[in-house]
Amino acid sequence: MNTFANNKTKTYQLSPITKLIFVLVLIFFSIIALTIFQDFLIAKRKDRPFNFDESLLFKTIWFLFIPILMILYSKLKNEELLSYRKTIAFIFFPIVIHLALLPFVSLIISVLFYNGRFGFFKFLSYGVGHDLYKVIIIYSLFVLGYRYWFSLTKSSDTTKETELKTLVINNGKSNIVINIEEIVQITSATPYVLIHLENRKLLHSETLKSICLKLEKQGFIRVHKSAVVNLSKVNSYKSRLNGDYDIQLKNDNVVRLSRTYSADFKKAFEKD
Repeated sequence: MNTFANNKTKTYQLSPITKLIFVLVLIFFSIIALTIFQDFLIAKRKDRPFNFDESLLFKTIWFLFIPILMILYSKLKNEELLSYRKTIAFIFFPIVIHLALLPFVSLIISVLFYNGRFGFFKFLSYGVGHDLYKVIIIYSLFVLGYRYWFSLTKSSDTTKETELKTLVINNGKSNIVINIEEIVQITSATPYVLIHLENRKLLHSETLKSICLKLEKQGFIRVHKSAVVNLSKVNSYKSRLNGDYDIQLKNDNVVRLSRTYSADFKKAFEKD
């Protein structure tokens, strides 16, 4: 029964791209409805007949936003940092593509459903003359909004990382809170890890890979498949003349540095 309930819950969870599609469709269909109503009011005010089909045809611009913005979002997601040059490119190219596609798509719809009532240049001139500012505003707001949101998210993540000052040690029997700066090194003790402090050692129920990922922003680095050290506790290192190194800790203990991790260690040690 619980398994069925869990599966049912997962079924109704929407992915970010699905949520984006839903929001875009809702927004642009609402805009289309409002602009068609606006055409109706203008026709009534000028005392001329209102043609719903013609009004809908010239709203093709809003339908094009949905697929282009989805593609733009998928491209933005792959960018870790948006420079000013990339930001301009992500705004400029969708605008050009949109304005280039608009007359072709409108013409195809016109031929298929409206007996080719309007020609290519009619749609081109209308799109540039009436819709250019809309395209510029929407793509600019979308990209700049994403850039701003991403910077806030990144800042929030950085804050969370820097706020990590303590670690809860759990060995199955008790939970002990220790200061991260007290940790000298961490070694594998399958299925646990051994936390080495200045004057004691504690077993902790976590994998070495997991705890390394958690502490890498706090100055910890992998030096061996079974060891992680706190860079602030390292005094020096010297070669074994076989590709490996010996790390001299400030408490006089020596830890082996594997050649596999030596390049990353040297880079981090020199930077630190």
